[in-house]
Amino acid sequence: MLYDKAYFDQPVDRSNTGSKKWDKYKNSDVIPFWVADMDFATPDFILSSIQERLNHPVMGYSDYEPQLNESFTKWLLKKFDWEIDPGWITWTPGVVPGLNLAARSLVPDSSILVPTPIYPPFLEIAENANLEGIPTKMEEENFRYSLDFELMSRNLKPETRAIFISNPQNPTGRSLSSIELDALSRFVLENNLILVSDEIHCDFILDDSCTHLPIIKQCPSLREQVISLYSTAKTYNIPGLRCAAAIIPNSDLRDRFRKVMTGIVPSVGPLESLGSIAAFSDETNWSSELNDYLKSNVALLKQALGNRMRIPESTYLAWIYVDDLKLDDPESYFARHGLGISPGYLFGDNRFIRFNFACPKSLLMEGTERLKIAINKALKKNL
Repeated sequence: MLYDKAYFDQPVDRSNTGSKKWDKYKNSDVIPFWVADMDFATPDFILSSIQERLNHPVMGYSDYEPQLNESFTKWLLKKFDWEIDPGWITWTPGVVPGLNLAARSLVPDSSILVPTPIYPPFLEIAENANLEGIPTKMEEENFRYSLDFELMSRNLKPETRAIFISNPQNPTGRSLSSIELDALSRFVLENNLILVSDEIHCDFILDDSCTHLPIIKQCPSLREQVISLYSTAKTYNIPGLRCAAAIIPNSDLRDRFRKVMTGIVPSVGPLESLGSIAAFSDETNWSSELNDYLKSNVALLKQALGNRMRIPESTYLAWIYVDDLKLDDPESYFARHGLGISPGYLFGDNRFIRFNFACPKSLLMEGTERLKIAINKALKKNL
């Protein structure tokens, strides 16, 4: 099957599916643009691979790890020209569990640096592991964010053992350049840290001048001090099928990671495994057509909002400036205007809101009209 604009234009009714995104505003006129899953139909070859397994009458214990390893390593080689040892891979039920396992792999009483703004679960990782989290603001100029190495250096403590990042970055949409990754590598090596890198949005490159560079491939000297996390969940719109790969070249670190999993974190199930294998083995035009559609979506949003946002280099998330609106509760305010958004304070910066534009254009166009109305009303009120 070939995917095209008409495929992504097609609305999908997600009622009565237990959708976290849509059920929050059930029985209301609010359109949800908050949770980072897409409102496009999952590609048929993913669903077919799962359905084929469901057609068998026994859903017993299973082990798809060899097939997962093979499909994932082939995908890395094809996409990034990066060959890895399959022994480096540990499969977890999602990237967020992987982040938490990484924190639990550190020595007790450690502290971790977390550049902000950042996806909210990052801000909970330290507490979940009984560690100290050190949120550290990124530098920002004209809504373009970069790591602030001077501030991170000042915030380091003797017990700081790790830095947790997302690249591509959620919510700002940055995709770190080779120069930035090299600087990050030097910082990590000089301070003897572990770098934990969530790279789940690596397939979404909206700026043609950018490319995703896997940190371990880009900075081989850092290899022994990195945990990189990958998943097909975002690209193929299967976040409900929780499956992620943790790439950990350091055998001691990998052993600690696996030890904290034992008896607590389940192995990846058969449906999750088969969906991921199908995704890693994709030979269709899904990803390229999806990115083209997202580029046209964000162009519409940018046209509506002007200098309130910067077109993200990656992801399908817009980081929109609303500080001048002087809203006490942005989430409630926009909900009253028919919009479900993610308030910036959850990410560590209350001047912004996050808006998910991965949806059919009919939905996005209605959403942008509501956004403009809501913003103009707030501006007039403040005159």
